[in-house]
Amino acid sequence: MIASVVRVPWHTAHGGYDRLLDHLPEVQRITPPTHPVARPASRVAHRLLASRCPLPFYPAEHFATDLRVLASRRPAHVLYGDEQFWFSRHRRAPTAVTYHQPPERLARLLLPEEWRRLAPRGRHLIVLDPGQRNFFADLLPPERVHLVPHGIDTTVFTPAASPPWPGRPLVLTVGWWLRDFDTLDAVHHILHQRHGRDVELAVVTREAAARHWHPAVRVLEGISEQELIDLYRRASLLLLPLTGASANNALLEALSCGTPAVVTGIGGIPYYAGTNLAALLVPPGDAPSAATAVDTLLGELGTQAHELRRSAARGRAESLAWPLVADQVRAVYRLLEEE
Repeated sequence: MIASVVRVPWHTAHGGYDRLLDHLPEVQRITPPTHPVARPASRVAHRLLASRCPLPFYPAEHFATDLRVLASRRPAHVLYGDEQFWFSRHRRAPTAVTYHQPPERLARLLLPEEWRRLAPRGRHLIVLDPGQRNFFADLLPPERVHLVPHGIDTTVFTPAASPPWPGRPLVLTVGWWLRDFDTLDAVHHILHQRHGRDVELAVVTREAAARHWHPAVRVLEGISEQELIDLYRRASLLLLPLTGASANNALLEALSCGTPAVVTGIGGIPYYAGTNLAALLVPPGDAPSAATAVDTLLGELGTQAHELRRSAARGRAESLAWPLVADQVRAVYRLLEEE
């Protein structure tokens, strides 16, 4: 069994979907070429052939893994089908493909007729939330579409050994992809009006310099994984307004650190949030509701209710730990190897 791997640059060392393979040691990784001759040759081939691929994000590294999977005769798993599964659709050996984008983005990724040609070329598809499974329902038989959740490294993203830091409550936001920053600005404004400097507002994002932020917000970029974990542990809650979602790394990381969340109840978020103890779900674009939910969690600090939420958050993450997810993926691999 082989699997194509390209590290997503904004994931931390122990974050991201390819961490799945740490728990599948029997799988050989297919990575972009690193040889000083092979790498330039791959980039030249990418310039010549990439125009034949309609995927909007298909850089040279993804093209290289696509071709290397195409050349193999062994069963394969393409970890990021949204960006890596195009030329390898022509291979004869069976292929499992994982898709990450929510259905509305998948619909814009390719034209309907392109999906009808491409999707069935993956012998088995792995989807990360129920909405994605519905998207593929008209393209493949249901027995070829498998809902296997995104996982989280619960041995690295762990709760603090002692109760959260007793200083100002920290309302933390993490990430950039499909984030609703306009709503976040509005929530920050409401919270600052209500609490002033009594509540700390922080955002960790690779978009730090790309936009203007509320003046009360501390914006961080390029911090280490350990610094991020420390922030999760210290945070009173994760505030995550979204415009769309299937799985969400920041949500899983926060829950694994025992941090409850206020998050937009959109796409796959209800599936990953579990009960309303671990996360309070709010409507899309509704800043007043999000601010009220934040105040609910802040009002519970120091009480048994807050500890129950922290325990529920960690419990939900433990149900999504990578070893459990890897076993579900192995079941898909067995189907590939039987064909």
